[in-house]
Amino acid sequence: MAEHETSLRPTKGDVYIVIALALSSMVFAVLYQTASVQLLDAPLWACCLASILSAAPLLYRRRFPSRVAWTICLIYSVALVNSAMEISVSQIILFLGIYSIGPWQSSRKTAFWSRLLLCIGMGILFTVSMTVQFNALGDMTVIQFVASGGVSLLTNIAFFGGAWLFGNRAWNQRMIMAELRAANDEVRAQEHRLTAQALDLERVRIARELHDGIAHHITGVGIHAAAARRSLEKNPDRARESLRTIESSTRETVEELRALVYTLRDSDEETGDASTTKGNPSLGDVPELIESARRFGQTVEFTTIGEAHSLTPITEMSIYRVIQESLTNCSRYAGGGAEVEVRLRYGTTELEVEVSDSRSRSGNHGSGADPQPGVEAETIPDLTVGSQPEQRPGLGLGIVGMRERMSALGGSLEAGEKSRGGWLVRARIPYPRSTAEPTSETTDNMPASTTEPTAKA
Repeated sequence: MAEHETSLRPTKGDVYIVIALALSSMVFAVLYQTASVQLLDAPLWACCLASILSAAPLLYRRRFPSRVAWTICLIYSVALVNSAMEISVSQIILFLGIYSIGPWQSSRKTAFWSRLLLCIGMGILFTVSMTVQFNALGDMTVIQFVASGGVSLLTNIAFFGGAWLFGNRAWNQRMIMAELRAANDEVRAQEHRLTAQALDLERVRIARELHDGIAHHITGVGIHAAAARRSLEKNPDRARESLRTIESSTRETVEELRALVYTLRDSDEETGDASTTKGNPSLGDVPELIESARRFGQTVEFTTIGEAHSLTPITEMSIYRVIQESLTNCSRYAGGGAEVEVRLRYGTTELEVEVSDSRSRSGNHGSGADPQPGVEAETIPDLTVGSQPEQRPGLGLGIVGMRERMSALGGSLEAGEKSRGGWLVRARIPYPRSTAEPTSETTDNMPASTTEPTAKA
């Protein structure tokens, strides 16, 4: 509201226009009276005063457009009747007064009736003036009088009609500009909202990367630290082996943290030799991930079925994270003696990944009771075969994070207990349209999984 009121105040341009019109009108009054081009019976000072009074209301044409127009017409009519108004610049003042009703009168009904009544009033004044001139015809013939009247009539129609039409056009332009400003404000507000949402999503992505990547190594470090502590006196060689594994895993953790930090930096910033940074993981890093799990004491069998398809980097990273998180959960819940199978199955339209372990039914999630869906328990198990890990409440982000990754790419994820014991995670993700092959072959000829989850987590 304050901004609107400010826009209606007189500007420097308005002051300059009023001064220029007033001075021009006074100059024309002096010239007309000196050259006897127009009969001005009033004194020169009265003509100059009428010029100033008729132009001055234009200062407030934005705030009070209808009142300004009526005031100018009234001053003009009184001065014209008393032969105190020149008829050149005063016509421009009249034009601006009536024109200002169009763009600045907020009530369109008021704008219409104000201009209509003004035109009627000025028409009456014109008729009266022509009648007086006809009575004082003098040396002019009727044809000359009619021609002179026709010129005056057409001139007034052009002035008043043009002021009406151009005023309406200015109003329409103002409305268009107002809509554009509102749309621009909405776009800016939406931009701010999208920026805030992007920041939130980026925080969630970073949290997921930290959970999926770093937690995998930290879990292994916890397992081997517990094994080293328990084997330090009885089996020093095994303790040293566990410590070497811890050292290797911590180095990998530092590398992943370093890569994550680099992704948060400005892409335009010089980060040095690209070979010194580790990019996002892909399916090519899965064998290294399997070897890392084996170093942590897991028995992992990795199988690839079908002909490999080209995948997008985000798809490969999501599959990698699913395998990584599943191996981490296996090491937490199944214990050191569990056998883990990882299978990548390339179908005709989608890629399927399965990670299953052979833990006993009584040992699911490290205890006889099943956890709540998506809720994990942290464990620091002994690496002795058959030992059951000690459980602690986890963050509950693993299965939820994997399912979010798959859903974001149009895939699905199932996780649940197998009928013969153990746990199965199965993720399906469709190929990108650019790599999917429309073929009549089906996956019926491919080896099917012999295990099905009986519950979804």
